[in-house]
Amino acid sequence: MFLKVMLSFTLCYVVGVLSAFAEIPNHHIFYRNDTRAPLTKVDIVFLGAGRNQDQSSQIGLARTVWRMIWDAAKRRGYMDRLSASGARFNTSTSTYYQTISISALSRNCGESIKIVADLIQNLEFSDLDLKEVKKQLTTIYQNDVRRNASMMRKTFALSQTMGIKKQRSLKTLKNLSLEDIRQYYDQLVKTDVVFFKVISDLDSTEVAKLLRPITEGRDTGGFVHSLAHLKTDTKVGPAAFVFNSSIKSVFSHWLIPIGNLGEETYVPALISSALRGDIHGLIPKYFREELGLTYSPSCRVRASEEIIYFEIYADPQLHNSEELIQKMSDFIRELPDNPRFWEALKERREILKVSDVHNQTPQRSLNREVYRAIYNTSRREGGYDSVTDEEVRSFLEKFFVSDNMIMVFRGPKDNIRDILNTHWPEAEVHEQSLRSVIE
Repeated sequence: MFLKVMLSFTLCYVVGVLSAFAEIPNHHIFYRNDTRAPLTKVDIVFLGAGRNQDQSSQIGLARTVWRMIWDAAKRRGYMDRLSASGARFNTSTSTYYQTISISALSRNCGESIKIVADLIQNLEFSDLDLKEVKKQLTTIYQNDVRRNASMMRKTFALSQTMGIKKQRSLKTLKNLSLEDIRQYYDQLVKTDVVFFKVISDLDSTEVAKLLRPITEGRDTGGFVHSLAHLKTDTKVGPAAFVFNSSIKSVFSHWLIPIGNLGEETYVPALISSALRGDIHGLIPKYFREELGLTYSPSCRVRASEEIIYFEIYADPQLHNSEELIQKMSDFIRELPDNPRFWEALKERREILKVSDVHNQTPQRSLNREVYRAIYNTSRREGGYDSVTDEEVRSFLEKFFVSDNMIMVFRGPKDNIRDILNTHWPEAEVHEQSLRSVIE
């Protein structure tokens, strides 16, 4: 969740390409003062842990441990103790780090940190714990097939074309052992670098003192926080993944990989804003208002694991699907020479310069600082004014091409295959079942 929230506000603040994480000092505190309420929020970030540590035979291990920490905290009374002091507790896992979060009334923050420190240092797991968590995660995975199926289909398509790891597997979940859990957790608590994200009305020096139960005497030697970037191949397509459904619409996604986390994102953020921005963005205006081919088209810059990609989406009804798919594909490839795009781009430049000033909140500012620190990136001088039309054109000509398109469709497979055979005969078509996504 941290990554999703952070990306939506930091994509236009980073520049540079690195082969490794920045060297954040152990126990470093990223701090923002916020006196609007007597509250303190602390994120304890174990840098180097996370899904990137999962082996192919252990897909889901980090997520399982995350769930077991939360479950054990509830079963062993830590949640009740925290609630009694007006605090909330949460855990999360991302690609490269694991996070334990505390939100508390500032006057009780010290006691809440002691409770969490006790949890971290003395947590034990049993076979019963693992059995219960496997049962919970199996149910969650199965429910997500229905609730988050769209995201799972896109992640699957990227894993098949870009080489990123799958995030979930019922098979490997079933085979995880208690020894796997204990070994991972032992490495987690000994992670070489643990840093803190703090928003509080308390002084930063006072917060540092309150964190001593976690920082003092902590062993190190666990996960190493190195990141070897995948080389983003811009010749991954055209490929199409077709998920059969009897619905009377064709849910359509065009995924355009553009790089890795930590790379330049001013240009794609500007392009995305021009294409969508709001209901007046170029894609909604053209495909919904003028052509009437789809109800809710959109364009966003997203991330899956370390891959950043454009997602262009449309949901045409079956009778409009062939025209929509053909025209959207042509629209994407012809953007560099589309005069309406350049008009929309000029308009969005002015809007973003104003809106960005009003997007500065303590949380967003903190997230940006941490992101820049992890990837050792710096803010681009001049902001959007520094992005030239030549840079935008070069970007489009490099990435918005047939050979760099991954398409994901859900609808009547025979209809979709006929459309692809007619208009995209060169596309490699994969017919998939949703069950294969998490198996």
